[in-house]
Formats: sequence, structure tokens, C-alpha cells
Amino acid sequence: MPLRIARGTKEESPISSGGLAFRDRELMLLLACLRRESSTPTACSTPQPAEAIDWERFVAWGERHGVGPLVHRAMRQAGESSVPPAVQRRLQEAASFNARVVLLQIAEARGLIDALARAGIRSLAIKGPVLAAAAFGDPTARTSRDVDLLIDPERVSEADRLMANAGYRRVDPSFELTPRQFERYRRVRCQYGYRSRQNDLRVELHWRLTSNPRLLTFDDASLWSRPDPVRVGGIEFATLPRNELFLYLCVHGSTHVWFRLKWLADIAALLRRMDGHELEKIAALAAERRVERPFRQALILARGLLAAPVPASILAAAESDRIVQRMALAALRSIYWHGSPEEPGSTRWFNAWVSWQAYRLKPGWRYRWAEFKGQVAAPEDWARIPLPEPLAFLYFPLRPLSWLVRKLNSR
Repeated sequence: MPLRIARGTKEESPISSGGLAFRDRELMLLLACLRRESSTPTACSTPQPAEAIDWERFVAWGERHGVGPLVHRAMRQAGESSVPPAVQRRLQEAASFNARVVLLQIAEARGLIDALARAGIRSLAIKGPVLAAAAFGDPTARTSRDVDLLIDPERVSEADRLMANAGYRRVDPSFELTPRQFERYRRVRCQYGYRSRQNDLRVELHWRLTSNPRLLTFDDASLWSRPDPVRVGGIEFATLPRNELFLYLCVHGSTHVWFRLKWLADIAALLRRMDGHELEKIAALAAERRVERPFRQALILARGLLAAPVPASILAAAESDRIVQRMALAALRSIYWHGSPEEPGSTRWFNAWVSWQAYRLKPGWRYRWAEFKGQVAAPEDWARIPLPEPLAFLYFPLRPLSWLVRKLNSR
């Protein structure tokens, strides 16, 4: 079944999952660079004439999608000579800055994991430099906003105090929670966010992999008993088991409608490191966890945009799913939001649109009801409109008004 994507105009063009395309020369060059590992060394070559490329727009697309280091590496390895020197320097400087940040993240992650272990709190490193090392063989190959650690869900309060003692201030949520608020927060969110008082480094502690507790669930004993070891700069980290990690990344990207290509680049890189038999096991796990839709969406996009290897039988099953087809179209729209490299979250209705897409991720009313409860929950309102505990039920009807006020104030 062909996909169709509207590219900011009234026209639509049929495109198959074997080769998705956008009517944007700079974005297509970016995708060519990301396909380098599965193509010829000249896959990142610049269209002729080179003057036709708007290099400012090209760099902006790379920054918006968080793939600057990958693009720089691809162009350097391809020996691309038609890139203006100023653009080459800009990419080099950004890659060098990212490498310094990654080294800091690695050191900080190791220190926090050791501190948590001394307190008897289990933790796993997820995403970030550890994922980059596993997917690309280079921890500096991708950008990472923060350090992500999955911790024992029964030890969240202790871990929160440990972070404060380690020089971190909690910024999400930024206010103190009452015991009852803490229990409500744990049900509708999956993480705390922190910033270091020393170097402004960001850290997220996750007690669950997804905010919606019914979206992706794994057997905790299985996760903690067989972590996958990854060496990063001579330091060994424990991360999620390989198959569970891949499925989690599919779900994570899908919850954000893949608005950053770096998440899809991770999927494509991991696909190149596995065989069909392993992917069949992941497909079975996706069916068992009832998250076939995010899994299939990721495969269609990784194959179509980044030429990732996907066995024909698995790809055919993905393409035959009409809901997944619509999800893939939504992702293409998200990647090319308004045809602009502007940060999509800064545009007026993007976040609301992403929230609406979440209802497609998994079938069943229980999942959708949990999603609805999570979306209407507004911890920020607990601080903005403090209500006594007996009146906490009023936050639900106040949510639409609070949301509207924020939207109007942001205009």
C-alpha cells in the first residue's frame, strides 16, 4: 500500500515505504547523509549544482533533528568537497562541542549510578551516550539532551533525596509534592527532571519507561536480571536487554511522532546490527506487549527514509496495517512540520496534535482511558492553583480553562 504525504501544499504524491521523499532539497540531503552506512561512500554527495543548496537551511534542519554529529561524520567520510568551508567549520565546531558534552554526561552518569548503587538503588542507563555506543559504536555520534537512568520504582523518594545531596535541583516538577500528590504524580508521569547546580547538566530519573502505565510494560524481574552491558569510553554501563531496548525506542519515538530524525537514526543503526531472526523475536515481543503499531511504524519509516534492512515478510505485515500507514503519514508530517526547520514545539498547536496522535498507539479502551487521564492531569496546576486535598478533584474540570489560559498567554 503506498503512503501519501502532504508537503505543506494542496498536492499529494504517492510514495512507497521503499523510498520516502520530501520536496525539500536540504532535508533530502540530510537524509542522504543519514543513509550513508547502508549505501555507497558517496551517498552523502551534494546535488549539482552545489549552489542550489541553502546551507543555512541544511544546518538548521540538522540542528532541529539532532543529527549534526552524524551528518558531520558522514560528510567527512564521504570526502565531500563541495560543502562550503564555513559550513564545514560550523559542523566541526558543533560536533566538537557535542563530544565535550557527551564526555561530561558519561562521567556524570557513572558517578550517579555508583552513588545509587551505594544506596542500594538499582539503575540502568537508557538512551544518551550508552545508546549511541550500542547503535553507532561511538558515544559522540548523536546528540543527547540529558542523562537518562531507569531506577527501581519503589525507591523514587530515596533517589530524589540522593540527587539533591549530589548537587542537583529538581526542575520537573519544580515544586515540592505532598505525599498524595507524589502518588498521583507517579501514576501519570514516569520521570523526574533535574539540573546540576555545578554545570547545568540535565538528568532524568525514570521509574517507568512510559508515562502511560498501560502503553509498554515489561516483567521487572526480567529487565533487572539480564541487563545488556555496553562499554563507553572504557567504562561499562548496564542498559536494557537488547530486544526490550529496541522495542522501547520504537515506542518512545512513536509517542513523539518521530519529530526528531535522531530517534529514527537510532532504529536504523540498530537494524543494521541485527539479523532477521532477532527482529522476528522483537516482532513477537511487540505482539505480546500489544505495541505492534509503534514497532511497525518505526520499521516503515526506517526502511523508507533511511534504507534500513527489514525482512520482506515483516515489512509486508507492517505495510498491510492501515492504522500503521496513517501513523507513518503523521510521522512524515511531524518530521517536516510546516515545511520549516523551526522547532515544532514552539509552534502553536503541535503539542496538542502530538497528544492526539497518542490514542492510535495501542488498541483497547483501558489504554485510551489511561492516556486520557494522563493528558488531563496537570501537575503544573497543583503549584499554580493550590487547592486543599479535599478539593483536589476540581483540578480535572479546571484543566481545560488552565490550558486555554496558557495558550492565550503564549500568543
